[in-house]
Amino acid sequence: MNEIKTELAIIGAGPGGYVAGIRAGQLGIKTVIIEKQYIGGVCLNVGCIPTKALLFASEIFLHSKTFNKMGINFSDVSIDLNKLNSWKNSIVDKLVSGVNFLLKNYKVEIIFGEATFLDEKNLIVKTKNGDIKINAKNIIIATGSRPADLGNIKVDHKFIWDSNDAVEMREIPKKLLIIGAGAIGLEFGSIYSRLGSEVIIVEIANQILPGIDSECANILKKALEKQGLKIFTNSKVLNIEGNDVEIDIEGKAQKFKFDKVLLAVGRKPNTDNLGLEKINLKLNERGFIVVNEKLQTNIENIYAIGDVIGPPLLAHKASKEAIIAVEIIAGIEKKYDVKAIPSVIYTNPELASVGLSEEEARKRGYKIKVGKFPLTANGKALSMNMTDGIAKIITNEENDEILGIHIVSPEASSLIAEATLAIESYLTAEDIALTIHPHPSISEILMEAAENVYKKSIHIINK
Repeated sequence: MNEIKTELAIIGAGPGGYVAGIRAGQLGIKTVIIEKQYIGGVCLNVGCIPTKALLFASEIFLHSKTFNKMGINFSDVSIDLNKLNSWKNSIVDKLVSGVNFLLKNYKVEIIFGEATFLDEKNLIVKTKNGDIKINAKNIIIATGSRPADLGNIKVDHKFIWDSNDAVEMREIPKKLLIIGAGAIGLEFGSIYSRLGSEVIIVEIANQILPGIDSECANILKKALEKQGLKIFTNSKVLNIEGNDVEIDIEGKAQKFKFDKVLLAVGRKPNTDNLGLEKINLKLNERGFIVVNEKLQTNIENIYAIGDVIGPPLLAHKASKEAIIAVEIIAGIEKKYDVKAIPSVIYTNPELASVGLSEEEARKRGYKIKVGKFPLTANGKALSMNMTDGIAKIITNEENDEILGIHIVSPEASSLIAEATLAIESYLTAEDIALTIHPHPSISEILMEAAENVYKKSIHIINK
């Protein structure tokens, strides 16, 4: 059996693992990455990147239906699934090649195989060419997550899809049921609806995007329903037999026929088959790995990052944790101390959020002030014919500190960076209000929402 000795072994090459590898290479740490399937993980290959490509392409379809208002007329707009998939895959290939190039440039060794712990410092990796033993001074677990299922509804990859099936875009089903109105459900619902599917989304909670500011979630729901999606909250699937699906819609059972069902009810951590029980690595009640502020597990030389340590399950969170963990391993005085993590739903409009929702702020006992500004009063939004949305700022009335910012608008994914910086830097609504924003731009909605905290926004009647 071949044996490799290294300073750092990383299990998983997703946005946590590969970023950890690159940072380790920059710091001169001898590093090995073990990857079971593909460099870039779920995010690059079947998640964030390909879905955004499909969202962009399908959005052209969506806009083509309204461009005639601007005097732009389309005829014979059609979709070629083979070309669409080739284009989507070319983007993935380019990014994966770029990650491979960076890892090789920093002399990070990549081994394709499945890693299992022998003990606290030794792994066995099963590869197609035989087993390899890896002895590592430090180990980072970055194995990510996979789609979850429901007890009575199992993915069969034929009639009942998971997100990996949906992103393959093999066909456009005539009628598509999506179970779950989280980010995955809403994004795929948007894609397939724009490309011709009749989409019904069923969510057991009382709003889409449970946990997100309810006012913003409702604004997005109305915008999506205007685009043709049917969304039912307080509802659940009771039974599936063949193509027949029985759904409890707000207390009333109804039967429907669907061509496909997409199960989008969340994700679960990839902690099985790692041999964690051999080293008594601590997991919480939901199966996620428990870590401290240095991203160490209960075993000092073993770290964990990304989805495998729990929500929010976001690529950018995993990447930040990767950098912190590697710098700690390198002896740099650091800890993972992040005040707020932004999240984005890449629908049209986008919904981006950071910090506390209005409901959560009140629940925590804050006395709050709220500033809002609608897209209907923004010149750039009007010029783009995209006026569904709002910017909302929640502040602590005692000191004007920003507690949360929520944006429903085009470009929200970019605007939320300013909001995150504001919260991370303990800025106030006044700081944003005093900052000159370019005109015309969507970013002005943040400035005007901040001004509305003090009821002095210029372009609306302040209430």
